[in-house]
Amino acid sequence: MASAFAVALAAAVAMLEFRGAGHEGTVLALRLTARWSYCLFLPAYLGGALTTLFGPVFKPLARRGRDLGLAFAAAHLVHFGLVVWLYHISARPPVGTSSAIYFGIALLFTYLIALFSIPSLFAKLPPRIWRLLVTVGMEYIALAFLRDFLQNPFHHGLVNLLAYLPFIALAFTALALRLCAYAKRYVASHAGIAGGYSERSGNPR
Repeated sequence: MASAFAVALAAAVAMLEFRGAGHEGTVLALRLTARWSYCLFLPAYLGGALTTLFGPVFKPLARRGRDLGLAFAAAHLVHFGLVVWLYHISARPPVGTSSAIYFGIALLFTYLIALFSIPSLFAKLPPRIWRLLVTVGMEYIALAFLRDFLQNPFHHGLVNLLAYLPFIALAFTALALRLCAYAKRYVASHAGIAGGYSERSGNPR
């Protein structure tokens, strides 16, 4: 967590030093820290899905999901600080109300999941509620990243487009892998139920 935060902070400070702490430099620092945060979020988001789809070779990644998620939350604090700074230096809100609410909900999910990852709080949360929070929260955060990457990739020329395309491709691929993993678990669970009925009825499977 400390390393993730330090890298995000160093990247933000370097960008603000290079391009200034005004609107342009802050926006560029926001883009840079968002991409660093996504690089930490992605393995936390995909660990379980990759294990479901491709077997135990990805189990170590799935087991580190909590650590990676907390590292993402730590790094994203720098991004959030830059958002606050951008609002402070802007004469009017830099984004529309609907976008602010949308990304605000993603931020809320990020730190709710991080908060209930603390063992003492985790123990007080019913397992079903925890699974619901993690599932809904992680999918919402993933969609928030995708929405951010899709906002303006075709503006500001070819270089900007090339900077966005890898992250857009990663975001769509990650969503597809998660959907495939959900489908595989669903089929497996229903096959197990059908098998149980078959055994109890004495019919061959």
